[in-house]
Amino acid sequence: MGRIEVSEDEWNILIGHRDHAPTLKMRLRAEALMLLANGADEQFTARMVQRQPSTIAQWRREFTQTRLASIHDYNLGNLNASKLDATQRAEVIQVLSQPPAPDLVPAGFWTVPALSNWISDRFQVTYASDSTMVFLLHQAGLSFHQTEAFDQRRGSEDAIDARMAAIRDEIAPALADPATIVAAADEVRIEHEAITRRAWYKKGTTTKLKVDRSRQAQSWIGFLDQNSGHVDLEAVDWQNSDTIAAALTTFALHHTDKKITIVWDNAGRHKSKKLREHLASDQALKNIHLIAMPPYAPDHNPIEHVWGEAKTQISNLQRDTFDQTCTAFETFITGNTFPYRL
Repeated sequence: MGRIEVSEDEWNILIGHRDHAPTLKMRLRAEALMLLANGADEQFTARMVQRQPSTIAQWRREFTQTRLASIHDYNLGNLNASKLDATQRAEVIQVLSQPPAPDLVPAGFWTVPALSNWISDRFQVTYASDSTMVFLLHQAGLSFHQTEAFDQRRGSEDAIDARMAAIRDEIAPALADPATIVAAADEVRIEHEAITRRAWYKKGTTTKLKVDRSRQAQSWIGFLDQNSGHVDLEAVDWQNSDTIAAALTTFALHHTDKKITIVWDNAGRHKSKKLREHLASDQALKNIHLIAMPPYAPDHNPIEHVWGEAKTQISNLQRDTFDQTCTAFETFITGNTFPYRL
C-alpha cells in the first residue's frame, strides 16, 4: 500500500489529535495516520496501535474520503454546550431519519447548510460551527457520500439487475480459473486549471499574483482485477478506438500467460468497427473476451468507485503542477488494492 499524503497543516493537526484528543479512538486514529503518512504499511501500523489491519485499512480509506473529519469520534456526543434541548434534538433526529420532505429540503437530500437553516427556522437556534450539524446527521444514521448522476436513457432497474446477474453468471467460471484475469475496465479523465486565489503576506500590505489559466487534461484506462483488487493503469492520449486498442494490447502483453475477460460499458469506442478490426488482426488480443455492461449504468462498474476515491484523494491537496497531480493520481491507484466487485 502506498503512503497517504498529508499537508503540513494536516500533519500539525494530527499531532494535536494524537496528544490531546478527548478519546482514545481519536488519538489512535491520528497516530495510525501519521505512521501511514511516513510510509509504514498497514501490518506494522496495526501492531503499533494494537488494532486489526482491516481497521487500519478502513481508517486509511475514510481519511482519503473525508480527510481530517474522519478523525472525529461521533460517538463522543459532547452536547453540554448544545443550544438544542433534549426534546428538540429528538425531533431533529426523527426528521433526519425520514426521507426529506420537499417543503423542508427542496433538493431532495440533506446538507449541513440545509440542516443548519432548518434548525434556525424551526427552533431559532444558530450554531457558529458545523460540527454539531455533522454530529446530528451521523446520529440519525446518515453518512456523507458523493451524489451520483443517472442518465435519462437508463433502463429500468429490473432490467439492469437482470443484466448484471447474467454477467456474474458468465464470469463465474473465469473468476475460479487461475489462468484467467477478470477485470472491470473504464476510462477516466482529469483536468487542471491552475488559478492562485489567495496567499499569505504581511498584514496591511498588498501583493500581485501571476495567474496561470492554462487548462490541461489527462486520460487513463484502468483494469480492476476482480480477484486481487489491483488496478492496471494505462495513460492514453485520447479516448478513442485506436488508443483503447493500444491500451488493451499493452494490458494483454503484461499478461501473456493469461486469458483475459474484460467487463466494461457500451461506449462507442468499446464496440466500434475499428476496435473489432484490432481484435481480429492483433495476435496479442486473441485471448481477450469482452463483456458489455447494461447501458447508462456506470454505478454498477466497480472501477468507477476507484476513480471516485482517487479524485477525492487528489482534490484535497493543491499541487504546483499538473504533472504532480497526475503522479499523485497514478500513485494512489497503483499503490492500493480496492474491494469493489461486480
